[in-house]
Amino acid sequence: MSLDGLRAWIGIVERKLTMRTRVFLVLVAIAIGGAGAGIYLAIDAQNDSVSEADLKALQEQVETQSGATGGTELSTLEAQVSALQEEVAQLRSGQAGSESSGGKGADGGSSAGTGGAGTAPQPEQLKKLLEQEQEDAGK
Repeated sequence: MSLDGLRAWIGIVERKLTMRTRVFLVLVAIAIGGAGAGIYLAIDAQNDSVSEADLKALQEQVETQSGATGGTELSTLEAQVSALQEEVAQLRSGQAGSESSGGKGADGGSSAGTGGAGTAPQPEQLKKLLEQEQEDAGK
């Protein structure tokens, strides 16, 4: 009877070993597949990567495009701003001159300050000038 018991025990060990071998082979296949996918992705990423030369060429291209259009637009805008500042300064000096030359009225008060007649045209003039500048910039 002891020989039958040994045969049964060897059968159990053999089934466990067979199962472990199958699991091990499946795990090895998964590991090899994962390594292959990793290698493929690394090669693909290296092919799709940007080199320093590509990056420098793109930077130079952006700089030339922004320098060509941005420089002229910037100088045009600066000229328009300085012209508008001069016009505002002229309008302010004209307003200061009209208020100081307004003099006293018959009742002893200032005639320039009544009704706000001295300040009403300026915002309208500024709006017109702004509209003209916007039209000129749009052309």
